[in-house]
Amino acid sequence: MDKDLLKCADQALRYLSIREHNRSELSLKLRNKGYEEDIINRTLDSLEEDGLLSEKRYVEAYIRSSNNRHPEGKSVMMARLLSKGADRNVCRSVLDDIYNDDYVCALVTRASAKKDRIGLLKAGFSSADIAKYMLSKSDDIE
Repeated sequence: MDKDLLKCADQALRYLSIREHNRSELSLKLRNKGYEEDIINRTLDSLEEDGLLSEKRYVEAYIRSSNNRHPEGKSVMMARLLSKGADRNVCRSVLDDIYNDDYVCALVTRASAKKDRIGLLKAGFSSADIAKYMLSKSDDIE
């Protein structure tokens, strides 16, 4: 293995030791450090093969971390992930897995403490999700 490849891999591992990254953002960071595209691609391929770089793990971590700070609906979350360079198909799959009825209800419940219906819509929650929450909330009162 050549010296540049080892240095690039070491730098990538330093970034990954701090938090999960997707391939796109890790590639950009390594490019900004001056590594050549071929070295970056070989490094990232190797990290993916070894399971150290995972788009799915990145998307899962991003969704949970972001929603812990400020709950958002599926559509806004998808837009945020795509703006970070995450793979559309991976995002769609992970969002479908995570955003089940219970998870969405919990997010809407948390978000509704700070936002009205319009605020919830702006946060990316669908009218149907908001209606389900309102219905479950009225069931709790009875």
